[in-house]
This record gives sequence, structure tokens and C-alpha cells, in this order.
Amino acid sequence: MTKFKVNDKVTVKAGCKDMCGALQDTVFDYLIITYADGYYSYTAYSGGKPVDSCSMCYKDDHLELYIAPVITWDTLKWKDVVINEDDEEQMVHGVLNDSVLLSEFDDFNIASSWYHRKELPKIGYTIKQAPAKLELTLEQVAEKFGVEVGNLKIK
Repeated sequence: MTKFKVNDKVTVKAGCKDMCGALQDTVFDYLIITYADGYYSYTAYSGGKPVDSCSMCYKDDHLELYIAPVITWDTLKWKDVVINEDDEEQMVHGVLNDSVLLSEFDDFNIASSWYHRKELPKIGYTIKQAPAKLELTLEQVAEKFGVEVGNLKIK
């Protein structure tokens, strides 16, 4: 029986990437489980786009649930989205040292203005983060805390 289910977003634990001959040289951020019935099939994603797929290489003990990294002003990069003081979204078109090029607020395909990355929060900009939804099974919570499912009570 598998620990993860279809559409779970997972990452490969440190030291386990070479367990998959097909994906070991592929640069990816996470895997999405596409089949889970005794073994896994998965698609690898980088920058939110599929880059490769494989099946039957990674086992439960090679994988863990993916937690999206928090974007900060220091880690802001191309294609991140910021929200201006009027709640309008603008896409980052580029970052050069501390300068950030943003799109128009009504069209991500048009470049608009350059800002210093430290100036943006001072003039009311915030960073749009990935949704913080995390779904866990009781078995996953129990394993994480080292208890049996029968001894687990969630309030």
C-alpha cells in the first residue's frame, strides 16, 4: 500500500534522487503523483511546468510532502508576482542585482517600471505567495510525530 495519493505534490528526500534512473539528472522542483496503487507514477515539475515523468522508481521512504518555499524580497525572481498598493498584480520580468523590472498591472506581457527591491515594500507592495493548503492523512501525521494512528487525537 502506498503512503501518498494521486495529485499529492512531493519532493525527493536528500540522498534519494539517484534512486530513479530516468529523473536523477533532471532539474525539478517537485513531483505530482499520477498513479498510486502499490507503486507510484509521477510527473516532475520545474517552474510550475512538467519536465519529465517516470514510474516505479521512488518508494515511500524516498519521498516527502512538498512545501512551497516562502518568497522574500531577497529571493524575488523572474515570474514571481507582486501586488501593488491598489491590490493589482504585477509580474516580475527580471531582477538585476537589487533592481526589479515589473510588468503593467493589467497586462503581464508589457514591461512597466524598474524599482529597487527594498523600495517595493516601502511603497506598499507585497509578494503573492503560493497557497498554504496542506492536506495530510492521519497516517502521515502519526508517522511525523512517531505515534500510532490509534493514539492520535486531532482537535
